[in-house]
Amino acid sequence: MDTSFLRALIEADNPLDAVWAELLRRWEPEEFPVDVARFYREREEATNRLERGLYQGFFELYNLLLEEAQRQDGGYVRRWLEGNNLVIVADSLSLREVGLLKKDWESRGVETVIEDYAVAPFPTLTDRLAEMLLGTGSPKAAATKDFAGFHYRYVAGPGQIPALPAEGPVLVWLRLPDRELGQVTVSQSTTVADAWARTEETLRAIREAAGGRETFITSDHGYLYADSPGHYWPLPSGVEQTVRSLFPRESRAQPLSKEGIGELRHYEAPERPLFAFGQVQVAIRGRHWWASESPNDRCTAHGGLSLLECLVPILRVKGG
Repeated sequence: MDTSFLRALIEADNPLDAVWAELLRRWEPEEFPVDVARFYREREEATNRLERGLYQGFFELYNLLLEEAQRQDGGYVRRWLEGNNLVIVADSLSLREVGLLKKDWESRGVETVIEDYAVAPFPTLTDRLAEMLLGTGSPKAAATKDFAGFHYRYVAGPGQIPALPAEGPVLVWLRLPDRELGQVTVSQSTTVADAWARTEETLRAIREAAGGRETFITSDHGYLYADSPGHYWPLPSGVEQTVRSLFPRESRAQPLSKEGIGELRHYEAPERPLFAFGQVQVAIRGRHWWASESPNDRCTAHGGLSLLECLVPILRVKGG
């Protein structure tokens, strides 16, 4: 970690502000990458090293992250639902994508501003934010229902965009990039570049369907991406087998009521906790994960308490 970042981290009223700024800087492309998958791979390795340093030298940061995630009430979405704004919650959109969107869209004459960030609700699962905004854990279940103060639409992909109301604030829940990221496996028959391309295409199509009105784009949570050992932290010896028996590979959070979850407390160390315990859920802390055993194993997961799962972007888009 360079000295300027360490100084900013120490001097910031909220250390998460300094972390967000540093992560944005590390993921900002000088120009749009020719090889998007390589761009992700290289930046992910650098992010992994940064987060490892923070976990080892400033473990209290994760306590702050957990506190803010538990306080989240969905206000970072509601605040933009006014006037004729279009607000898009893109499932699993992370700060990795915002630099690429900004670079690509500004080349098309679309003004794209990284307005702010938010800490996603704990645990970093879709149903948490959906319950706060829609009263149901399933964004699809709400379909085309309208709510007090805003219209609501659900979009699964680029060929399934419904008609959007011409007036009043509109909330759109986009199933991407999460749906595509779920197809990114060790075999790399689908890559993060494919997920990026499908997401960008659909976001552009939604804005076109809305007449190019002012748009705010955010996310319900980010994700852990690991297609190599340089992208995650191995679990300590003796812990991995228990974790793998309790957590599906794609989900880094589980209910406290699940049989066997109580065993996790036996592995906790005060200064290097491996898990984040909430009121009803427990999540894997940091970038702890385990190696793949099959070409069909996923390279992405969410639900945990890592920086790129919890810190989500808020973009403001105009024109185009």
